[in-house]
Amino acid sequence: MSITVNCTIELTEEELMYILLARAGAAADASVPRAAIVEATPPPKPVDGDYPMTEGIPPSRLPKAPRRAKANGAEAPINSTPLAPPPPPPEALDEPAMRSLLSKVGAVHPLKVKAITDLLEAHGGKRRLSECDPATWPVIAEEAQKVLAEYGA
Repeated sequence: MSITVNCTIELTEEELMYILLARAGAAADASVPRAAIVEATPPPKPVDGDYPMTEGIPPSRLPKAPRRAKANGAEAPINSTPLAPPPPPPEALDEPAMRSLLSKVGAVHPLKVKAITDLLEAHGGKRRLSECDPATWPVIAEEAQKVLAEYGA
């Protein structure tokens, strides 16, 4: 753990010297000239591990995060609210809408009818829309939209 504190302390030169000497382990003696003390004082030892001012202080645990209650009384975490509403369910695809979409694919794709046939076979399993299971139509429509986006339609 690291703690940073920015503060200003106003000390006289004597007070600062006393603190430095005390930290270095030398006794402050007023009878010895300051220059001699500075020359005779060894540099402070580098601090290994934790700083002395934090030794013996037991680490504190952070409190548990607060929780919000749901409308039905059950608890939910604070960040459980979605940021955006879920997308609306896809509209049911009817046969005329599918045929119109596939017709648009044929109009922009260079392979025309072959592109539509390949799309139906790859995602619907049959060569004709009327033979494909309506459950596969959403996948076919999604792939057709990708083809339209690819060719700029």
